[in-house]
Amino acid sequence: MTMDSERLYAVLTDHARGGTDRRGFIQRAMAAGAGLALADALWLGAGPAFAQSTHKAAPIAAADYIVIGAGSSGGTLAGELARRSGASVLVLEGGISDEIPQVTDPSQWPAALASSFTRNYATTPQLHANNRSIPYPRGEGLGGCSSVNCMIYARGTPQDFNDWAYNGATGWDWASVLPDYKALEDWQGGASEWRGVGGPLHVTQPDPAKGHEGARAFIEGAKSLGYAENKDFNSGPLEGPAWVNFTVYMGKRQNSAVAFLRPAIAAGAKLTVFTEAPVLRLVIEKGRCIGVEYLHAGRKVMVRANKEVILSAGALMTPKILTLSGLGDAAHLRKLGIAPVVDLPGVGANLQDHVLGAGVNFEGKHPVPPTNYNHSEVYMWSRSSSDQPVPDINALYVSVPFATKELNLQQTNGYAILCGVMRPKSRGSVTIASTDPRAAPLIDPNWLAAEQDMVALKAATELARAIGNSDAYKDICKSELLPGAAAASPATYREFLKNSVSTYFHPVGTAKMGTDAMAVVDPHLRVYGVEGLRVADASVMPSITTSNTNAPSILIGYRGAKMIASGA
Repeated sequence: MTMDSERLYAVLTDHARGGTDRRGFIQRAMAAGAGLALADALWLGAGPAFAQSTHKAAPIAAADYIVIGAGSSGGTLAGELARRSGASVLVLEGGISDEIPQVTDPSQWPAALASSFTRNYATTPQLHANNRSIPYPRGEGLGGCSSVNCMIYARGTPQDFNDWAYNGATGWDWASVLPDYKALEDWQGGASEWRGVGGPLHVTQPDPAKGHEGARAFIEGAKSLGYAENKDFNSGPLEGPAWVNFTVYMGKRQNSAVAFLRPAIAAGAKLTVFTEAPVLRLVIEKGRCIGVEYLHAGRKVMVRANKEVILSAGALMTPKILTLSGLGDAAHLRKLGIAPVVDLPGVGANLQDHVLGAGVNFEGKHPVPPTNYNHSEVYMWSRSSSDQPVPDINALYVSVPFATKELNLQQTNGYAILCGVMRPKSRGSVTIASTDPRAAPLIDPNWLAAEQDMVALKAATELARAIGNSDAYKDICKSELLPGAAAASPATYREFLKNSVSTYFHPVGTAKMGTDAMAVVDPHLRVYGVEGLRVADASVMPSITTSNTNAPSILIGYRGAKMIASGA
């Protein structure tokens, strides 16, 4: 790490001597990262700014394609579409450029979550999690959440995609998506029947010899419980402990802007990228989306789409923009005073997010050493019970303390083993209560509404505790801090679990793909009832993948570009 990165790490590991919670962790990280040299931002693809702020650039009247959002899906789609089609593509991104050190340095993702790059939303009070309103940060800028996430590249299981196809997303089965996964990646482990090389997205794996001491102990602790090490969770089954796959290359983050947007512009594609260009609504005339209304340097303007508009604003903002444009549940639209254009009751419904158990924490026998990577180098998937057909829970080591504020963690040399519910049964929603485009949406993940999710969360928490208390940590672990005594009785343990619930940063499903009455887009990502409009982002997932959602979101953008360029 650079000296600045070491300074950041020192603050991160020292931040909680007066009490720790996730928000404090992020705020201290931001303070540490704010003064880092901008020279660190001159990374792969750097040089003259390829994106233009609307406060410095003149608006344009029209483009062949308009892509709303430059996140994991939108950045991928725009770059690939411009490269493949030769047509003019305009990207409207409401956030800022990604050229800041908190984004580029993989170890600084906590600082990125607290920087000007991230917008901090909050959920509605969660009925089944002690009525807590839970922070819900989202990356808003070039790369979107691929600029602030942990950089874990996990495709999901074949069953995930076969489930999509079975439920109406024809052509999205595993056999159909695997060739595209292989085509978009450049896997350091070499080509195989599962993996691809030569693609635009570099995918790497940490060197175990440089892995964190706690990460190595995690692998050995899981093996001591009877799990076999998984050499690559993107090549076959997920189950078992594994060193992660990263979207990191040459020590820098590989977000969608680095992997797809910059190379397309460097190759001469007709691609214009506007930042600080928040979209207000879609312009729909006579059943066709003809353009987009947005703010250019704070002034409302309209840009026309000669061919199509592709909405890639993410699982929170996509349903908001659709609703503001008259596309959604007709009764809800009328209550808002919006004239319905198309009655699409599925807009904003079907919200899913993995449940993150942000609570299992330990006190170390000595100060936790710095990371050579991203604080989170190892993962594992397992089953909450033997009757689960596929893995439905996971656990992961992080080399910093990590807990919700309600748990009031007190520690000195802290680290955590987090866990998650990866196939949640609960469903929530994203709605709006105001026609003001500046107002935040109402986010209700409805976590733990299904009792099976509580059962799975407890099983995941027990898995994390078993690994953390195994002999593999005997030279590292001083004591278990959380849940600690809270696990002594069923009642106090259940309260602990409710207070540990947080977002895994993986919202999906709010404009789902399919053929049933609640589907918003067809299997070619075309919005029902409107010509010239598609949605291509995590909101189209019919059900959440068993793994982190960044890789599937990139896949959706990649396949969307192929569909559009080929005329599908």
